[in-house]
Amino acid sequence: MTITNPIKIVVVGGSFAGIAVINTLLSALGPSSKNIEITLIERRDARHHSLGAFRALINEEFHSQIWVPYTSLFPKDSPHKVIQGQLSEVHHGYIVLGTGQSIAFDYLTLCTGSSNPAPAKFNVDFSKEAIEITNKTREDIKKSNNIVIIGGGACGVEMSGEIKTAFPEKTVTLIHASGTLIDYPGYADKLKSTALTHLQALGVDVVLNERITIEGLDYNNAIQVAPRTIHTKAGKTIESDMQFLAVGIQVDTSYMSTLRPPENSNFDPQTIINEGTHTIKVQKTFQVVGFDHIFAVGDCSDFSKVPTAAACTYTGPTVAKNILALIEADTKNKKAKLVKGSGPPAIMCLATGPTTGVTHLPLFGAKFHNFFSRAFKSKDLMIGLSTAAMNIK
Repeated sequence: MTITNPIKIVVVGGSFAGIAVINTLLSALGPSSKNIEITLIERRDARHHSLGAFRALINEEFHSQIWVPYTSLFPKDSPHKVIQGQLSEVHHGYIVLGTGQSIAFDYLTLCTGSSNPAPAKFNVDFSKEAIEITNKTREDIKKSNNIVIIGGGACGVEMSGEIKTAFPEKTVTLIHASGTLIDYPGYADKLKSTALTHLQALGVDVVLNERITIEGLDYNNAIQVAPRTIHTKAGKTIESDMQFLAVGIQVDTSYMSTLRPPENSNFDPQTIINEGTHTIKVQKTFQVVGFDHIFAVGDCSDFSKVPTAAACTYTGPTVAKNILALIEADTKNKKAKLVKGSGPPAIMCLATGPTTGVTHLPLFGAKFHNFFSRAFKSKDLMIGLSTAAMNIK
């Protein structure tokens, strides 16, 4: 592989994984390094701190705080830069954006994440659009009396709890298709049962083992204000005037369809994509299978069964260290010693209000009390961590 001067490192995606990669690189390189150029490609004009999305629904103070600009990410006099654009194609030595712009790289890290129905995440290019959606939804919540949320994963648990905590007089119903909430692999049954009793104590009506379809409510219209009567298979009738869809995480890696090694034009890129999940197949070093200079981390890779923001604090730095190891090995004409990623601990911290939540901290034993949620997340939704990572003073 021929390396350019300066060495070009491109990171696509400026959320938890991408920023962790970049900050580890910056820390290792130092301010005086001029032979490495880092480029962040990010679709949006600001970083969405999705951990605070549901608090913003009920607290106007949060709606602007959860959008953090990229303007201070890199030092002013550095060769590094941020380009706003949507990834369209990945090739062996360059990427193409939706605008047609080509950007060459020596090392590429894909951190394109996943999408969820609004208001968890937003299919927008500009933060102003998302803030407008959030503001309208907040007003609609205030006017509604009977709110139904479909999906009892982390998003559904947090959203139902936040709304009920802020508006205890409203009827909030959470409907989930399986028999337990937060039914993710690797998490303790105690967490799932505690989440149920916690929501019930807040006054949320939790309905399990019911797969419900609501007219007009789907992935692209996940927030709906309309009178709807829901009939469950168990014979329960639920009246609602506002509905949310909180299921349907999606991963889009269609940009990989153009990737081929230079020596094999017949290569089928689908062989490195997992059917069903559409995640990218990676080695334990986070290198894309068959492409040692291309990495994938976070939701778009198949490394973690349940990728979370917390996991990125473990996986992102590993990618950065391996890129630097490859660069050093190339300059010294030796084999690189790469670090294998280890499965991050199954940490789960769910906020259901400023002082309430459910937390699982396996490093310290299974803890499920409000104290831990309040200490780690509930009060400020960890916004300070995102602003610090973006070098906002």
